[in-house]
Amino acid sequence: MLAITANDLKRNGVSGIERAMLESEDSQVCVDVRGKAKYVILAVEEFNLFREYQLDKAIAEAEYCLKTGDVRVIDNLDNYAQQLQDEIKRDT
Repeated sequence: MLAITANDLKRNGVSGIERAMLESEDSQVCVDVRGKAKYVILAVEEFNLFREYQLDKAIAEAEYCLKTGDVRVIDNLDNYAQQLQDEIKRDT
């Protein structure tokens, strides 16, 4: 993946991104900030493929949970947001 610096991005803007994408083989450009990779810029088509992959993965995971019975019934919608936050804290 081709990289450009934050300073290059400031100086050249979108034209710098376009130039880097044309030089890159995979339509991805990494933005380095202070010598470290911080952001990735993707072509819209590639971003859409990535989102499709994420959604397919989420659907497969949900189908697996249904198949194995790893589901819970939400009986208190008022408290559901707090339940989700507690679950996220436990998983991290």
